Amino acid sequence: MQYKIMNNRTDRAGWRIAIDVGGTFTDVVLVTSDGAVHASKSPSHPTDPAEGIMNALQAMAAGQHLSLGELLGRCDSVIHGSTVATNTVLEGKGASVGLLCTRGFRDTLTIRRGIRVNPWEHRAPHPEPMVPRYRRRPVAGRIDAGGLEIEPLGMRDVEAGLAFLLETGIEALAISFLHAYANNAHEVAARALVSALAPDLPVFISSEIAPLIGEYVRTSSTVTAAYVSKRVVPYLTSLSRSLAGAGLHGRLHVMQSNGGLITLDEVARNPALLLLSGPAGGVGALRWIAEATERKRLITMEMGGTSCDLILFHDGHVDRTDALEVAGYHISIPSVDIHTVSAGGGSIARVDQGGVLTLGPDGAGSTPGPAAYGRGGRLATDTDAQLVLGRLAPGPFAGGAIHLDGGRAYAVVHDTVAAALKIDASKSADGIVRLQQQNLVHAVERVSIERGFDPRDFTLVAVGGAAALHAGSVARALGCSEVIIPRLAGVFCAFGMLYAPIRRDHVRTLSLQLEAATMPQLLRAMDDLQDDVREALRRQDLDVSKATFEKAIDLNYAGQQSAITVAFEGSAMEIRERFLSLHNALYGHVQKGSNPQLSAIRVAGLLAPPPVPVRIRRATAALAPAPRLRRDVWIGDRTQLGVPVFDGATLQPGHVIEGPCVIEEATTTILLEKGDRATIDLHDNYIVSTIAAAASSDRAVEAIA
Repeated sequence: MQYKIMNNRTDRAGWRIAIDVGGTFTDVVLVTSDGAVHASKSPSHPTDPAEGIMNALQAMAAGQHLSLGELLGRCDSVIHGSTVATNTVLEGKGASVGLLCTRGFRDTLTIRRGIRVNPWEHRAPHPEPMVPRYRRRPVAGRIDAGGLEIEPLGMRDVEAGLAFLLETGIEALAISFLHAYANNAHEVAARALVSALAPDLPVFISSEIAPLIGEYVRTSSTVTAAYVSKRVVPYLTSLSRSLAGAGLHGRLHVMQSNGGLITLDEVARNPALLLLSGPAGGVGALRWIAEATERKRLITMEMGGTSCDLILFHDGHVDRTDALEVAGYHISIPSVDIHTVSAGGGSIARVDQGGVLTLGPDGAGSTPGPAAYGRGGRLATDTDAQLVLGRLAPGPFAGGAIHLDGGRAYAVVHDTVAAALKIDASKSADGIVRLQQQNLVHAVERVSIERGFDPRDFTLVAVGGAAALHAGSVARALGCSEVIIPRLAGVFCAFGMLYAPIRRDHVRTLSLQLEAATMPQLLRAMDDLQDDVREALRRQDLDVSKATFEKAIDLNYAGQQSAITVAFEGSAMEIRERFLSLHNALYGHVQKGSNPQLSAIRVAGLLAPPPVPVRIRRATAALAPAPRLRRDVWIGDRTQLGVPVFDGATLQPGHVIEGPCVIEEATTTILLEKGDRATIDLHDNYIVSTIAAAASSDRAVEAIA
């Protein structure tokens, strides 16, 4: 698949490749020095992601009529988004971890925060701690909340605890002592002793992984870093060697959860930074979409085979968080604020014992995948339903990586859903798709209405291989009047990685009132933290003179547990007003007579990547070409005969397509219903105007009124 976005040049140096490994497909995007963007999709290998990557690169090289060595030899860099860290936690296949903790706090991982997300559910168990109790060894010593030592570190406890843990066969060690965020001297001393006694044992300390108040989350984050280290670090090291052996002379960079890139050396310091590695790549592509289309408010709906990731972009800004939850474990790492739901093309449909149709949350993945893949899948999925409805066509899919079998799709929908519901297969398939769309509507409301934003003010960006089939219906239900579908929708996150900067996020706990009198102290602390960030970038052999820095502080009212992150710009009064505005948007009230207090300061250092050479194309004055064929497609509540099906490769900037119709692109399929109109802009994006539902969302109106 090729998308020419700039004029031809003969210089062939300076190519870049981005690789995004998903649960179903591995996406590869190549940008050459002549400005051409080439995309390919290959099936992922869950048991050996590196093999899947090398196969995907072989396919890309073959598409360029090059050997793998020739392809990699022309690349300045390879950027990789990996699901290895996330899958390690989800599958429970991490390292055997030991924990050294402060005496009296051995059960922190079990007690957690003492709260339940659903207070009415008393029986649902929490996940088992990653470190069983017998591998949590208490150590004497105490630092108070102000950072003062009130009891010296028990070095004999450290030595004895390590000896016991080594006998149990631990593969990594986490160290988390009380109040280490205020003074990490005890943790540093314990690590030094451990490294002297067991130099090959990976050791992670909480004051470097998550230096924040909150004993449980800080400990959980450190344990998670140790837990995923066994798979993440060897995997990336092996991949780097394989790429170098195959001809790569440039650098391998890895996508972090914060939307920036990092080197392998830095990954080894904190492997948990990769927990949202793949989806975070969408931030770079979002910024490109915003600039190219001159839209300031976007919501991405990135839907692949396994899940759907949503990001809200407003006024050039993507919200960030350091509070993640993966498989029930709470982890504090800098991250793009991504909401993920189990809604993908492989979501499995069932009829329960009460005769009710359900969809997900489990999915078919890439193996066996939907029944239509012909790999042994025996349960109906969203993809199978789309085939039954005629929206997807049988035959080669994703550039030939998959062959869709319409007969298998019909049979599995009929046998597992329609027969149980006692209706025909088409109506059953329509029910599956409608359930999926309702799941997506709720997901968009979660990132918009629940955060004080009206979705009607946003443009929906449908990306991933499956989203463009649902986007129109979801937009109408939300009251959105416009949907953007990039030509590279199926490889959106991989494309976005090409725009990702090198990024380092540092945070430090700091407790004081926000007022003019405390600003000098705050400024000094910010300068010190910025120096730490600059040094971290320098460790990666980077030119820090070109770095830019983003500064923010965490604020809350006295007595509040949660804080709001506010940009550190202007005077204390200006920062306070910014906090009040955000607090009012989130919670609907402010305490005007109360001064907020700081709980943490944050500095991010960024180094922008070389620009991707993009030039707008000339609009064609010609009418849109005739459809490639016509077929029967279920649209609305019935099958419509002879619906036009367009080949996306024949559509150019300036063409306008009216619904109902289907547009088949290289990496996605677009459904336009009656009243929808798609215009291809000068950047090769489909700008779809929809007729929003009249009664769009009463909840949105009530929440924002």
